[in-house]
Amino acid sequence: MIRFAFAALVLIASRSEAQDLNLVSYNIRYDNPADGEDRWELRKASLADAVLRERPAIIGLQEALAHQLASLDSSWTDYRRFGVGRDDGLEKGEFAPVYYDTRRFTGISGRTIWLSSTPDAPSKGWDAACERIATLVVLREHLSGDSLIVVNTHWDHEGELARRESAALLLRILEPSLTQGKAVLLLGDLNAEPGSVPIQTLSRSLMDACPGSMRRLATFNGFKPDADAVNRIDYIWHDRKRWRRKAYRVVRPKVNGRQSSDHFMIVATLSLRE
Repeated sequence: MIRFAFAALVLIASRSEAQDLNLVSYNIRYDNPADGEDRWELRKASLADAVLRERPAIIGLQEALAHQLASLDSSWTDYRRFGVGRDDGLEKGEFAPVYYDTRRFTGISGRTIWLSSTPDAPSKGWDAACERIATLVVLREHLSGDSLIVVNTHWDHEGELARRESAALLLRILEPSLTQGKAVLLLGDLNAEPGSVPIQTLSRSLMDACPGSMRRLATFNGFKPDADAVNRIDYIWHDRKRWRRKAYRVVRPKVNGRQSSDHFMIVATLSLRE
């Protein structure tokens, strides 16, 4: 009887751990040769390894160019990705891809929208300085058969109206799924600080995975020392019905004493509500 009870307890624990979801959101900084000692070629291997150490089930990247993704693909062999370049809807310009662990998930569908009044075509929205996108992916978990909606996005760094409208647009898209109680995640570099109107808009329907005590913790470093980082603009959000936060961290990977990107990596562990 004792052996049976112990075996049952181990089984329950292993199932619970399997249901935990490790998420990474990371602006990896586009490959800019002018970055000198911080250029992509010098940091790509360290960055790829740093992400894998978090054992993520899902990864959302921002600012990635096609050749940067090709490099990461060769390192992240257990992962598949969905996403397109923002300039032409193919390979040109920055991507906001979603990577998922194929050992846990199957990709069911995916699409990219432009954060504008014409979301189905490459376009700038409102007062944005650049084309901005969101990648939406539906995944199915092998073990449970449950579906999961993942959104990864990068909002404009200049246009306040664009950020407000981007929040409203994404919520209009997600609201039917949220109302139906579906599992939803939103990751990204939102270029908006806590308390701003766009963040308040999202918080009415989604839960910030960052605990309140850490919400002033910076995620943008500009390739400067940790102590000089002042802005929190990177986020992981989840629906209120299906998930609860188990852990949250801001990770500061280094390569030869320098930052691996001009943003820190954020990592959240979520578990299903009982």
